[in-house]
Amino acid sequence: MPQIDIDIQGILDRISAFLQLAGLCLGVVLTALWLAIIVWTYQDIRSRSRDWLLIILAVALVMFVPVLGLLMYLLMRPKQSLAEQYDRALEEEALLQALEERVTCPNCHSRVEKDYILCPTCYTPLRKPCPECSRLLALEWDVCPYCGHMSETAVRRAAPQPSTAPPDAATSA
Repeated sequence: MPQIDIDIQGILDRISAFLQLAGLCLGVVLTALWLAIIVWTYQDIRSRSRDWLLIILAVALVMFVPVLGLLMYLLMRPKQSLAEQYDRALEEEALLQALEERVTCPNCHSRVEKDYILCPTCYTPLRKPCPECSRLLALEWDVCPYCGHMSETAVRRAAPQPSTAPPDAATSA
């Protein structure tokens, strides 16, 4: 029977070298993961807050307590990013403006105030003052709803028109 000579020391040296290489690779991967988490946390908190103290605290938490710090940061971070807050504010502003009555010039469509008499852009008449109470009236109004003053056209329309029909023969006899 042939004798097999096993070099146990050589096998142990090879296993030790393999474990050192595996440990080194694992250390490099974990270090890269740790740095990636720190960079991600920095970018995430920068997109959610402008407060430098909060940014430094979040990054330090993740840097010095890697896994637990990341979990704590994810639980306590602001829910919305600054861009989302800005978009929400724009939506709210647009809704508020849509609710308001928007007055525009009928000629140039510039935005004008309700109490303008003329458009400041194209000088188109927008309103006219009442001769009695000086309140602003729409151009098409003939009667002031505030004081009851009637323009000449309104007076002519309201006056009874004389009949042009010939008198009936039965009524004249």
